[in-house]
Amino acid sequence: MSLIAGLACSAGSLLVQIPTPTPTPYKTPKPTFTHTPIRTATFTPSPTPTETATPTPTETVTPTPTETPAEAAPPAQAAAQAPSEPAEPVATSTPEEPTATPTPAFPFNVVYYQHNTGSPGETRMTGWVRIDRGPGLFRTLAGYQMKTVASDGTEYLSEVSGDGTADSTLQGTGDNHRMNMKLEFRPYTAGTYRIFLVEGGVQVSPEIELALTADPLQYVHFEFFRTE
Repeated sequence: MSLIAGLACSAGSLLVQIPTPTPTPYKTPKPTFTHTPIRTATFTPSPTPTETATPTPTETVTPTPTETPAEAAPPAQAAAQAPSEPAEPVATSTPEEPTATPTPAFPFNVVYYQHNTGSPGETRMTGWVRIDRGPGLFRTLAGYQMKTVASDGTEYLSEVSGDGTADSTLQGTGDNHRMNMKLEFRPYTAGTYRIFLVEGGVQVSPEIELALTADPLQYVHFEFFRTE
């Protein structure tokens, strides 16, 4: 115990006896300054554009609205909804009409005049054959005949035409015509007749079909003509 106290006292004496160190002034060394030259900025001019580019407009595409298809009905439902259409009639082929036989061209034309002044004593037809050269200009032709076919098939030939002309009845009576041939056969016979002009038995005018009545009695005048 005394030992420890002695050590303590010694220690305390030691502490008291140690001199306090005098602080040595410390000088912080200054850094050595190195001169760095300041760089002068070099001006570089920006390039001036010679042409200002015009921006190309961008076409805006408007999308086409897509039609939404209607939902297809089921086959059975569609068949029930669709109205039944009548079956189309089958076209019946129409038979072609028979082609008419062309009428041959003849050198003479014909007109006729039918008068109710026939005689009960005879069936009478007169004719005039001529060439028309202009209004009021004509030439009567000789050497022609009227051929007449009756409804019963009987054929009759007129006298041969001459160069001159005569009256078919009487002047001023209303049924008179210029003529240069005539056909007369007895008695007066009503019925259908076919008349045309012939030269040497060859037909040279269209055929005229007419009917003579039983009442009144009639006679017929024909004019056969061609132009030059």
